Amino acid sequence: MLRIGLIVVTVALIVVSAALFLGRLLAIWAVMKTARPLNRTDRLGERIKSVVEHVVLHRRMFRITLSGTLHYFIFSGFVILLIDIVETVGEVFFPGFTVGRILAPLVDIWVILVAVGIVLALYNRIILKPKRFEGSDEKDAYLILGLIGAIIVGIVIHDSFFPFVAPQVFHVADPVARAHFLGFAVSRLWVALGWTGPTAASIGYALGYLIDIGVVFAFLAYLPYSKHFHIFLAVPNIFIRNLNPQGELVPEPIDETMAIRNFHDFNWKDIADLYTCTECGRCQAVCPAYAAGQPLSPKMVILKLRDALNERMAENTLDDPNTASLAGGVISPEELWACTTCGACQEACPVFIEHVPKIAGLRAALLEDGVIDPNAQKVLVSWDRQGNSFGQPARKRPAWAKNIDIAIKDARREPVDWLWFVGDFASWDPRVQRLTEQIAHLLERSGIDFGILYESEVNAGNEALRLGEYGLFEALAQKNIKALEAAQYRRIFTTDPHSLNALKNEYGKFGFHAEVRHYTEAFLEWIDEGRIAVKSVPIRATYHDPCYLGRWNGIVKAPRTLLQRLGVQLVEMPRHGAQSFCCGAGGGRIWMDETGMTDRPANQRIREALALGDVPFFVVACPKDVSMFSASVTAMGVENQIRVVDMADLLAGAVGLKTADEAILALASMATVSP
Repeated sequence: MLRIGLIVVTVALIVVSAALFLGRLLAIWAVMKTARPLNRTDRLGERIKSVVEHVVLHRRMFRITLSGTLHYFIFSGFVILLIDIVETVGEVFFPGFTVGRILAPLVDIWVILVAVGIVLALYNRIILKPKRFEGSDEKDAYLILGLIGAIIVGIVIHDSFFPFVAPQVFHVADPVARAHFLGFAVSRLWVALGWTGPTAASIGYALGYLIDIGVVFAFLAYLPYSKHFHIFLAVPNIFIRNLNPQGELVPEPIDETMAIRNFHDFNWKDIADLYTCTECGRCQAVCPAYAAGQPLSPKMVILKLRDALNERMAENTLDDPNTASLAGGVISPEELWACTTCGACQEACPVFIEHVPKIAGLRAALLEDGVIDPNAQKVLVSWDRQGNSFGQPARKRPAWAKNIDIAIKDARREPVDWLWFVGDFASWDPRVQRLTEQIAHLLERSGIDFGILYESEVNAGNEALRLGEYGLFEALAQKNIKALEAAQYRRIFTTDPHSLNALKNEYGKFGFHAEVRHYTEAFLEWIDEGRIAVKSVPIRATYHDPCYLGRWNGIVKAPRTLLQRLGVQLVEMPRHGAQSFCCGAGGGRIWMDETGMTDRPANQRIREALALGDVPFFVVACPKDVSMFSASVTAMGVENQIRVVDMADLLAGAVGLKTADEAILALASMATVSP
């Protein structure tokens, strides 16, 4: 009777849990089918490699050692749990069934590891209480940990009673009784208590079976309705991650609008992202807007969208025009405009959720409704009318070149080896123009054959696109492409990572393909080729990776190698490379109102550099960084402790240019590295 009863209960559990699980899954799938199409099944080998790297090896998870360790124990336990399910259900349906003496002990080993993982998870949540958990569903987390704990307890209990039940009820011997060493150890307790008779053993086994298998199927039924649905979706979501250039926001030309107003405007990967979120808060922990006290949390954007989708699916109002708009309703304008599009959230996410494209699409909807920061609106108008963010006539773009005694070639009229795409800030900002002139002197002195587009160059459109203004981005891109295609050059270089990103990653959709280098890459190449002779600039310095150089384009080695060639002793900040902290300028934020900001990201970054100790130079390689960090150093009153210098300053000093900043050379002599 016990065996028949357990079979009936098991079948009922399978049917009910499968119905609930599949019902929820099909409802989500129905929404995904109505979303925008997206190709994420190409490059199979790379995708499999990615799954191995980020699922099996837990690469991103282990960036936080404790969380990575406890998650690995619990996650791997779910894999091993399949062995237990097969064996436990199998031995009821087919008496004598076993997974064998080799696999059986693995279950018990992982019971221990999962138990350790649960203890570590509780320690993390109750004692350490990471700030990144703020806003997450803690009750659900504790419920899931409780269910997992119940499952491993049930495994040990039913294993401990099975040696007694097997011959009495199933009429077979337990062939792996000792292999389940935890169960065997506990079974000695039942012997001592005299609980080995048919009735006691049957009750004990049934209880353990129901705690184990019953909770497993209850867990399965509950998962799609909880944040832990990522247990099933994380692996496929990593498999369908974006393998295109990371800096490419929009992979294909858009016919109508990039605005996201309802869930049908998302692509199907966006919908999957909402249910893959683990609520770990790693994105929130690295977000410069959140750190600055602004209302944006990348995590909460995902969770609010998920909750809104759940609510609309439950109420069957997905297509109801009277529901709150996603942009400005579910996600407030203040949240959306706070984003710097730095990509730190995506870089930190262990399951490859794509936050920035969603935010840009929601911004586009706000733009269409006229909801935008007034200063940002003025810049959009300037881009549209003058082609630059400074509102200056196009003819004045190359005015900086008149301040130097160098005849810079016009690449539109004569062939050049290198075309220099100068960019807005390098052309117009007074704080950056000095560096632009310095670069020109360096190129001329080194005999580099270069030219510029003069007034034919317009803003690259990188920020226009990330503000959500696709039409303006396309217009700017087409103007630049027309000028570039008419020019004669072999390669392009730029001092501006934002321009580099647009030229390298966004223009391809319009058929433009050219080799584009950042100036740190180009100068490193020229030095290594012997075209530029440099002397040592023996200073201690730290280097800030621009988001659109290091994170979005993976260019982290070249700047550091260049510093090494120049004899600079590099002292890294804790957050560097792809994990660098944003200056706060990206995504159009450099032009927006900072009201309500409690601590500017650039100020936080300067404090991070100051905490290194005796490191007097803060090296940058982006015009916007020059502007942002110089302003912070002045505002913080730390000019006597640290100085913001561009790579151009160091290069000028290394080649002995008369136009090099004398103050830097003087400071260099006082901050020399001991041999």
